[in-house]
Amino acid sequence: MRSAAARAAAAAAGGAADSVWVYVRAVARPSANLRLFVAVYPPADLAREMLARMRAFDLDAHRATPPEQAHLTLHFIGDTPVREMERTEESVLRACAGLRAFELTPEAFIALPDASNPRLVALRTDAPPTLLEIKRRLALRFAKRSRRNAADRFVPHVTLCRFPTHASVAPFEDRPATGLRPFTVGRVLLMRSTIAAGGATHHLVAAAGLAP
Repeated sequence: MRSAAARAAAAAAGGAADSVWVYVRAVARPSANLRLFVAVYPPADLAREMLARMRAFDLDAHRATPPEQAHLTLHFIGDTPVREMERTEESVLRACAGLRAFELTPEAFIALPDASNPRLVALRTDAPPTLLEIKRRLALRFAKRSRRNAADRFVPHVTLCRFPTHASVAPFEDRPATGLRPFTVGRVLLMRSTIAAGGATHHLVAAAGLAP
């Protein structure tokens, strides 16, 4: 059964009652603040293929992203009090209301922030209008926590590895993602990140589905 927030989001979409739904409280909520972000995830087999391609590059020492955590961040919300969770879920739902599933196409392996000073290697995708619209809506809904003109600098990418902080890393030029198939994005996920000594782990909080 859909929540009241889901029904409200559908109504806001002009009556598209089946275009948005939500899975609420997918994990137990702790009493402390939650570190939240909004993302889309590639299929598991494609994530593994992206990482296999990355491993074929001659890279300096790095920490690879676990396949199950490979994702494209649409908006980093940050620390959120538990009391604001329902409002946060509704904001994500409304940001997706009335929108249809779309396709993302892998374009290139890139270094960020730039080729001469890589701190990570990522798989860049194209930026279809629906992706940019969700990004724009999220930036507006979480405006108090957003960087100015964040959407203008948005480079859709899936981080595949990170280099150690302060390490001297060889330049990395863009490389085409030839042979990696496009994938369909049918839902947008609100996720909780937990940081530990062994790295971050991701937990599903809620999911907003896009119409077929």
